[in-house]
Amino acid sequence: MTHRSRLVHFVIDVSDLEAAVTFWGKALGASEEDIPEESRPIYRKLRLPSSDIRILLQRTHDRKLSKERMHLDIETDDVEAEVQRLEALGARRWDHQRERGFEFWVLRDPWDNEFCVLQTEYPEILARQDPWE
Repeated sequence: MTHRSRLVHFVIDVSDLEAAVTFWGKALGASEEDIPEESRPIYRKLRLPSSDIRILLQRTHDRKLSKERMHLDIETDDVEAEVQRLEALGARRWDHQRERGFEFWVLRDPWDNEFCVLQTEYPEILARQDPWE
């Protein structure tokens, strides 16, 4: 018997769905997708501009207790400019790293979820993205 599977969502826990749609939508250039009305009190779904994977925002009131075991990496051709853009949306710098010839920032979103901003790893893919204003 054969079957198929694929990664469909990357889930981010948040306490405020509306604010999370705004923050992550602008941070990732993503647009909100319609979901069933009965799901809206707990979930919101974002469609990324160049991926079949969705970001699923999940409302929770659980407190963050430790470092995430999974997180998003955002590559950029200007680390400082991207960090400043994300800070303007509500992110906070957490930790600056230099290792193995790479420089990156660990940021925290408004709900303390960690994510990283890295120098370009796939320039041919990044070149297809629309630039931020």
